[in-house]
Amino acid sequence: MFARAVAAFSHRVLQTSRRKSLSTHQYLSAAAIQYRSLKEATPEEWKVGIQQFNKVASSSQQAIRMLDMLRVQKGTNIGALVDLYEHGLQTATRAYRDGANEETIVVALLHDVGELITPISHGEIAGSILRPYISQQNYWILMHHEIFQAYYYGDAAGATVDKNARDDFKDHEFYEECIKFCEKWDQAAFDPEYDTLPLEFFEPMVHRVLARRPYTDPELLNDPINVAKSKIAGGYPEAN
Repeated sequence: MFARAVAAFSHRVLQTSRRKSLSTHQYLSAAAIQYRSLKEATPEEWKVGIQQFNKVASSSQQAIRMLDMLRVQKGTNIGALVDLYEHGLQTATRAYRDGANEETIVVALLHDVGELITPISHGEIAGSILRPYISQQNYWILMHHEIFQAYYYGDAAGATVDKNARDDFKDHEFYEECIKFCEKWDQAAFDPEYDTLPLEFFEPMVHRVLARRPYTDPELLNDPINVAKSKIAGGYPEAN
């Protein structure tokens, strides 16, 4: 049954992606672009190409695609009283009502968008997508939250789950913040009677976070891969 659910989810993602592609995709004419490999590209061709890249992968369209990853989870239940779509909305609503900042609310909203793609490392999917735009703390929480969640369902799962696996990270500077994220918002967000805010309330927040210029937070530049990616930012769509 789980395999069928994953297949159905993947199909919906693919169909949504195709619809977006049909509305935004344009082939460039041979007169504008001649190169068959990147090393053959001229500055003039690159300028034309990056303009097209900006059209189809603007920060606004990135936000729309990220939100679509949440929307396609509507109706997908993994064994709880709410589906994954409601769980994301409820986690974000709880964070918002608890006074979290806008970036953290967006992280709460989108933290499980990879749940059915690679369940055991789903936090890394949202983390990788949002990494250029969020703090090291929120990136760390996304990457580790499923480990911390085990503390709350470990007794029910039995011997197959070590509920204290989170303690491997107890000396990390973000350990307590990850506990807060899971305890107050994530693990609590399975209540079908909770007064959850609609997705429309959070959409502008997602657009604003993804409109940030990537890799400009000084915190991010403590990681060599982020430093390297900041050096090639000119090869990708501009923030707007």
